[in-house]
Amino acid sequence: MVKNYLKIAWRNLIRHKIFSLINIGGLSIGITACLLISLYVNYELSYDGYNIKKDRVVRITNTVRTPEKDNLTVALAPTPLATTLRYNYPEVETAVRLEPISGVVKVNDQLFSEKFVYKADANVFNVFTWPFIEGNAQQALKDSRSIVITQTLAKKYFGDSRALGKTIIYNKEPHRVTAILADLPDNSDLKIDALLPGDFSKVTAWTGFDFDDYTFVLFKKKIDYADFEKKLALISKQEIQPVLNKQGATKYSIKFNIEPLKDVHFIAGNMGDMVKGDKQLIYIFSVLAIIILVIALLNYINLSTARAAERAKEVGVRKVNGAIQSSLIGQFLFESVFVTSIALVIGIALMFITLPLLNSLLQIKISHPWSTGSFWVICGVVMASSLLTGLYPAFVLSTFQPITALKSNFKYQAKGLTLRKAITVTQFVIATLMIAGAFIMNKQINFIQHKSLGFNSKQVLNVSLPNDSVALLRVEPFKNAIKQLITAKGISIGVGFSINNGELPKATTFAKSNGENREVISNYFMVDDKFIPLMNMQLIAGRNFSESMATDKKEGFIVNEAFVNQMGWKKPIGQDIAGFDHKGHVIGVIKNFHYSSMHNPIAPLVMVYGAPKPVSAFVKIDPTQLNTVKTMWKTYFPDVPFSYNFLDDGFNAMYQKDITTIRLFNYFTILSILIACLGLYGLAHLIAMQRTKEIGIRKVLGAALRQILVLLAKDFVKLVALAAVLAMPLTWFIMNKWLTSYAYHITINLWSLTLPVFAILAISVAVISYQTVKVAVTNPVKSLKSE
Repeated sequence: MVKNYLKIAWRNLIRHKIFSLINIGGLSIGITACLLISLYVNYELSYDGYNIKKDRVVRITNTVRTPEKDNLTVALAPTPLATTLRYNYPEVETAVRLEPISGVVKVNDQLFSEKFVYKADANVFNVFTWPFIEGNAQQALKDSRSIVITQTLAKKYFGDSRALGKTIIYNKEPHRVTAILADLPDNSDLKIDALLPGDFSKVTAWTGFDFDDYTFVLFKKKIDYADFEKKLALISKQEIQPVLNKQGATKYSIKFNIEPLKDVHFIAGNMGDMVKGDKQLIYIFSVLAIIILVIALLNYINLSTARAAERAKEVGVRKVNGAIQSSLIGQFLFESVFVTSIALVIGIALMFITLPLLNSLLQIKISHPWSTGSFWVICGVVMASSLLTGLYPAFVLSTFQPITALKSNFKYQAKGLTLRKAITVTQFVIATLMIAGAFIMNKQINFIQHKSLGFNSKQVLNVSLPNDSVALLRVEPFKNAIKQLITAKGISIGVGFSINNGELPKATTFAKSNGENREVISNYFMVDDKFIPLMNMQLIAGRNFSESMATDKKEGFIVNEAFVNQMGWKKPIGQDIAGFDHKGHVIGVIKNFHYSSMHNPIAPLVMVYGAPKPVSAFVKIDPTQLNTVKTMWKTYFPDVPFSYNFLDDGFNAMYQKDITTIRLFNYFTILSILIACLGLYGLAHLIAMQRTKEIGIRKVLGAALRQILVLLAKDFVKLVALAAVLAMPLTWFIMNKWLTSYAYHITINLWSLTLPVFAILAISVAVISYQTVKVAVTNPVKSLKSE
């Protein structure tokens, strides 16, 4: 029986090549897209999933509560916290610290600057599952001059020779390689290049808002986090609050937060944290995967029911010859599974072909999709769906009465026509929604890329300065040498913009507003008198810093409009202000400019004159003269790598994630439209075939080609137009919600909604017209010769 089913299924595929190609092609594309999206979603949701003890590991962060309620959450925690938790709380198995450090690595006279280097507790390997290629956890960080590096770093520094036991100079101090770690998975929130032993016992102070360490706690078993947060609150009350009170910060407090390791990657907004994922984005792509698969499966139902009339005679003959309804249902279900199996195999093959493109686009590494649960779940869902989607056509076809089905004028209309219309409308509502969404997304990203930043970022080279005190003594001579360059249009030294130097400094700013004392946490730029003119920023009141005004260096403050608005000042110039070890008055107000992502509104900013430890040299220079600056850098800093970026490139990089996401959405939008159009083409083809004789009669009676085209296309166009009308309010609602993630965004106008509608109508008419013209120009003699 199965052999017969297989023969019949194969013959049907070969006999109806266009229908088979559309059905299998649409399903294959849908399956491929769904599998790719599910692999990406699984990749994101499995961050830190390689850690065996992940369910018992948490990270402790802290929130600085302020009088103004502008609370600040910091990913780092006080150094003594881990020791307190390790020895005083029985539910804690251990607690470890990782202190991010920066420096220069020297190997065989070559200089390297590594981003992810940490000082760590020796027992850090008891918390995290970091496999050793060479060495062991017990000895890895035992010696104060040891260093643990990853496999990638070992290859980078020593090539194919053995790295274990070799010496690396880190920040001018020799360290012996005591262990080689396997590279951590890309979906690890905590990136590790190298580990150094940390002696945290010398740090006993709980306060000083510059917390240094990421603190991770391993519990003996799963606990109630709410109960443990109460214990952390008691620690804060006993250890930190008395110190704050003594310092006069009675209105401030510290709250410790618990972040389960599996959630750390998606908890954004912490100062001093890693780049985070977007769970909302994961949900969007999950829905997108379901939508694309549903469109592909709806195509199958639509085309199968539309072919009912073509197979009516086959059903009639089989029933006359004794076939029972159950055997017919079995045959049609088998055909459904057969078609789906072919589509699934092709879909998986396409997935493997396109997976490298996805990895390249998203800068991720998904190498073994069959090892993920979602891969097999999707395959199972597809096969199960093939049975479900095959049920309706199977029952429809198997219920035809032999006498009726064998009549030459048999037509199946009944409820199938209504269902096909509903499916077509649903498909094109989704397709219109996606094309309109893609249009608005691209319009928004174009808006933020071309919106004025409020200053001139063109040709501004941002060079990272060394962080050791000896090298910093050479910054001033370097600055003077740059000034002598004819090609250099200016240079400024300080701390400003966080593009490639971490986050901006924050501090409490003390000022008065309407007679009330205010304490506001503000971002700080520490700059010289060349910074504002170099960036072509606009002062709307007061003056710039001046080297000739000695008081500016400790008493002068320049604030932005956002700060003035927050304080409610009518006349800001001359207002008393203090913060960041400066105390004086406001000498200038600068027009608001964007110094962070446009996802966020422009926050209050305070500028002070001079940086005790500058981190950037801003050089206004033509990009073609970069090598000149690089040569001069090597002259003054031969032992420090030249690390730089151009400011405009840095700002564009802020939106790289948005651009990548939108590009990915564009690709899947094209796929969904392609699948919907394949279904529309197949449906138009079948309907035109069923009306071939009618068209022949109309042509004999004098109908023009235009009239026949209108006759065949109008019903489809009506359905697509209805779908477009239904999609417009949905698009407006969903995209307005998406746009709220940007503080500065476009407004959705009528054209933003109607242009995609016209586009989908044009695509649909083109798809329908090709098939209808083909049938309409057929010689009526051929279509009517059997009559």
